[in-house]
Amino acid sequence: MIKIGFCFVKGGTGKTTLASSAVLYLNAAAATAGLVDTAPVPVAALMLAAGAAPGVYAGREDIPVAVTRTPEALDAALRVLERLKVSIAVVDFPPMSKTPRLDVAVVVADPPGLEFLGEFKADAGHTVLAVNMAEDLGRYKGLANSAVVLPYSPAVAKAYQKLTPAILPHHPKAQTLGRWKKSFLQLMAEIAKHVKR
Repeated sequence: MIKIGFCFVKGGTGKTTLASSAVLYLNAAAATAGLVDTAPVPVAALMLAAGAAPGVYAGREDIPVAVTRTPEALDAALRVLERLKVSIAVVDFPPMSKTPRLDVAVVVADPPGLEFLGEFKADAGHTVLAVNMAEDLGRYKGLANSAVVLPYSPAVAKAYQKLTPAILPHHPKAQTLGRWKKSFLQLMAEIAKHVKR
């Protein structure tokens, strides 16, 4: 099973929004994907219409969702997803300074959070920097081999408030989502490149 983690040392950077959208996208476009929500408040699980208590649920699009509420229970959740024949596990992590071993770590930072990159260690085969709510990488261009910038989108913010994954907003063709969706698809293409290696 391929493990893709959405992680960073700082909270409020958009990890949950991207993780919930990524698992839906990967399940539809690549292979059977499931979500592990390791955050104390399992918002990613709620965005997939799953339960909040520790356990395994069938979420939106029948995606398996394992809620642990702690990264320490990740291995047990991954074993459950393997028994369910999941090929890709998308993990939403709470703020933490180091990840467990992953195939791909998507380090989700906002522009102010880029200052904390030195305090974060992703133990992964490949790391993708996703700078959320930004227009460009600016002076941070050399911080990662792979990087994608996702612009701020009021439609994405509104979808989050309604606990709806951004990839499934009520008006997917809204102009305010267009640039974000294009950047999101670039991020998924970058992840796909390293999943195939």
